[in-house]
Amino acid sequence: EETSKSEALEKGAIAFFGDKYGDTVRMVRAGKKSLELCGGTHVSNLAAIGPVVIVSESSIGANTRRIEALTGLVAVEHFIQTGKILKDAADALRASPDELIAKIEALKEREGELSNQVKVLQAKELAAISKELVRDAKQGRILARRDGLAPDLMRELALLARSAQGVDAVVLIGTPDGEKASLVAAVNQDSGLVASDLLRQAASLLGGGTGRQTEFAQAGGKNLANIDEAYMTIESLLFNGI
Repeated sequence: EETSKSEALEKGAIAFFGDKYGDTVRMVRAGKKSLELCGGTHVSNLAAIGPVVIVSESSIGANTRRIEALTGLVAVEHFIQTGKILKDAADALRASPDELIAKIEALKEREGELSNQVKVLQAKELAAISKELVRDAKQGRILARRDGLAPDLMRELALLARSAQGVDAVVLIGTPDGEKASLVAAVNQDSGLVASDLLRQAASLLGGGTGRQTEFAQAGGKNLANIDEAYMTIESLLFNGI
């Protein structure tokens, strides 16, 4: 329907392009709820567009959203491809497409249960390792190499061992993945030691660095060829003060 811009706006038509409209505009009506000014691309009947599927929606500015859609045969192809993906996913989970969401929710719940079990087992393992470290402590100080531990677990182990009675300092070194080295140091406040000072030289040998942290410090590096030298450097600082 062609009309004047002012009359179209009085009828409640939505204008998205502001001053880009001339005095005479086209109004596009879709059902009883949508009345908009035509932006330039139009058909004589909405049925000519065919099926429409919205594939994305995003922000392109303040209070402005962009909706992207597929129409016609491309939309049909999209529906077919989406249906195939849905069926393949259902087959992989040994469920029907109607059961897919319930199956995924059940798997997520099971994943959460297993994750909690893993945390419990990790806590028990770290407690056992901590007891070994404390037992082998020298002058209240611990230095050990522990490979295969993720940095967060190495941190947890160091703090756990430090909390044991009679332990002043704990330094752990190892490679969690065989590609890089990880270092942690945890010292008690009254030990007279600075955690980051214990790691600085070793971290440099490994191609890394550390900041200035008093009671806990972490470092790492990728130069695994020097990991044994880094260990001995820490050993000299920790036990000989060299």
